[in-house]
Amino acid sequence: MKIAVVKEPSLLREGVIKILQEHFCRYEIEAYSSNDYGKLVEEANSTDLIIIDIDTKLNIHSLIDLYIKRNKKVIVWIPTINQADLPVLFKLKLDGYFYNGINKEELLFAISSVLDGKSYIDQSLSQILLGYYAQMNQPEKPDGVFSHREWEVIELLAKGYKNEQIANFLYISEKTVKNYVSAIMKKMNVSDRTNIVLTAIKNNWVVL
Repeated sequence: MKIAVVKEPSLLREGVIKILQEHFCRYEIEAYSSNDYGKLVEEANSTDLIIIDIDTKLNIHSLIDLYIKRNKKVIVWIPTINQADLPVLFKLKLDGYFYNGINKEELLFAISSVLDGKSYIDQSLSQILLGYYAQMNQPEKPDGVFSHREWEVIELLAKGYKNEQIANFLYISEKTVKNYVSAIMKKMNVSDRTNIVLTAIKNNWVVL
């Protein structure tokens, strides 16, 4: 099993590789740079997860497309919020979106979540992503996925309501709200409230 980190040589890359080697002992951790495109193509089948810094000087879109077609997990590392191709990257619905400044604990949590089949989006990018998907068409709720009450909770979460506010609005207890949120996260296969909202918006289930 293997995790590939595509990032230009730097102290940051060395630190990331060291952290991953210490905490993901079952995986081979290997670093690549813009000079290793051919090697990344050749080793796509043997790689389970690839983390790509979008400032790396190679054709990241063709690389992402290749790994998606091989059913590999893909995370992009975004150095600045003002990236011109952010909308395109978000529409690809990749497994993870990292942002510069992510700390060690969050990095480990995020990678573990992705390896477990969940998605991860850095909190710093969530509002931007919400803005992109808020421009989508009218909601199209799938049948038989969530109960009527769960849809109400999802819609209130999308409006930024906290548990106490949801409880007051729906005339239920905060404990019941927490149970609904947990059930929704399990059905969506996400790890937090932010990703409940992002998943709902990406799938055109709600609009802001």
